Amino acid sequence: MLTPSNPREYGYRRFTPQEYDFTIDEGLVAGDRYKDVELHTLSGDLVRLSDYLNDKPLVLETGSMTCPMYAQSVPPMRKLIEKYPNLDHVLMYVREAHPGELQPQHQTLDAKIEAARKTKKRYHDDRVVLVDDVFGSAHRHYGTMPNSIYVIHPDGTILFRSIWNNADKMNDILGVIADGQDVVSQELKAVPPFSLGAVRTLFMGGIVAVWDFARGLPRLIANHKKVGNM
Repeated sequence: MLTPSNPREYGYRRFTPQEYDFTIDEGLVAGDRYKDVELHTLSGDLVRLSDYLNDKPLVLETGSMTCPMYAQSVPPMRKLIEKYPNLDHVLMYVREAHPGELQPQHQTLDAKIEAARKTKKRYHDDRVVLVDDVFGSAHRHYGTMPNSIYVIHPDGTILFRSIWNNADKMNDILGVIADGQDVVSQELKAVPPFSLGAVRTLFMGGIVAVWDFARGLPRLIANHKKVGNM
């Protein structure tokens, strides 16, 4: 995949439903070999995803401060991390799902790393958080969805992938993988981000983010229904 030469080609200034066409999936899928991308730690150090792919399957989720889907997944995913200690977990911090005047889209790596630090603290996310660059160089290989989830075997094979995380369904899936059994990949049903906590996440972006989400909600729901995911 080509890397854009300008952050704005990847990081939209304001959210519209057109940013996410769920019927088009350009990312890696189950059975593919994972892409060993470069990412940054919260200290700013350059690392590779392979540094975190050791002798355990790796559960890789994408998220951002302004993504309600990610925010509502953190508490149940925390329980799954405790339940399945024989799995490793990493959050890839990607572009802001709902940017606004309080949390705009990132124009510099330093700004993006700082947003990731705040996100880890605010949502009490216990996982390792690795930050993609402002061009989406890593995210573009993994489909560019705001809250997708992958499980990668230690040999680099993608065992499971869904464009949306659904922690309730992931409980069964991770249990099968943790037992060393084969799992059938599937698109998980999206959990609508209509909870109070999810709505609060939109306010992290600001009033602009809330307005853009509300304005685009009918189209967003229709997009989900086209793929039977809501």
